[in-house]
Amino acid sequence: MSRTTPRRSKAGINNKKQALDYITEEPFAYFRTQYKNDNTRNAYIKHYKRFAVWLQKKYKCKNPEQCRTHIQDYVDWLVRQGKTASTIHTYIAPVCGYYHINMSEIKKPIRYTCDITRGRSRDSKYDRTDQQYDNGKYKYVAEFQSMVGIRRAELMRLTNDCFMKDESGYDCIYVRRGKGGKPQMQRILPEDVDKIKSYFTTPGTGKLFTQDQFSGHMDYHRLRALQAQRAYKYYYGITHTDDPVANKQAIDRLTNEIIARWNKYNLNKNGKPRYLDIDQKLRGTYKLRRTNRDFAVRNGLPTEYDRLAVMCVSIFHLSHWRLDTLCNYLLVV
Repeated sequence: MSRTTPRRSKAGINNKKQALDYITEEPFAYFRTQYKNDNTRNAYIKHYKRFAVWLQKKYKCKNPEQCRTHIQDYVDWLVRQGKTASTIHTYIAPVCGYYHINMSEIKKPIRYTCDITRGRSRDSKYDRTDQQYDNGKYKYVAEFQSMVGIRRAELMRLTNDCFMKDESGYDCIYVRRGKGGKPQMQRILPEDVDKIKSYFTTPGTGKLFTQDQFSGHMDYHRLRALQAQRAYKYYYGITHTDDPVANKQAIDRLTNEIIARWNKYNLNKNGKPRYLDIDQKLRGTYKLRRTNRDFAVRNGLPTEYDRLAVMCVSIFHLSHWRLDTLCNYLLVV
């Protein structure tokens, strides 16, 4: 018996896989060109593909411009799915980035630092031995992280020649490829310098740590947060003594060191230092507001912080270059 109706052709835009490739080809090429850091680029491609798959099922979009008109619909769907504000922000960041849309133009839940749970509390969560910082197998790296506070991937890439001085003469850990693929100098607090030096006794450029010294389940990011808090107390302490003259000298010195670091590493696309508003960023008090403030009050944490001390931590110890991102570390309980 012969077939009287023709088979549907697998060629062309009617094929689902090819349709998906068609609406993701240009965005993926854009991400590969714009983002040099592997993690950022791969994350953006993954989350844009998530958006494209949803569009294909919901609206049968055939080109990237048709996709553009449904961004708000996608966000509304994510909200109905119960996604958190932080998750929604992560999912749509590459979408808005590709279409050059300011994320403030999209109606979405507001992200509050106090709602972020990663590394925030250890209540009844870390019972396994490979999650405990004092586990003999992983303690060597955990102790180092508690005094340095860099990201896990940065820890794993450190080599034996990464202990050096920064532009102001302070002992630092040099991170060749930090967030965004950029280099950074991670300052070490004075009380930790001798201990950190003891890690760098092997000459050469070999890896500082071996793979088996890391636990796949340990919360290294929490140690980064606790180190940020220690650093804040240090900078606040040296600028708020009983000696007004010493306070003024410390404030002036730290201000000049921030300017030096800012001018060296915080550059725009043309290789020139970005504008630094000293009065706005380094003077006065940084106040928590709204739900972040409520969270701090409930947990007995400060609601106001010295701007200069906060900026020192942000730049010298976290390489974030701004104040607001530090809230997540200051609110760790």
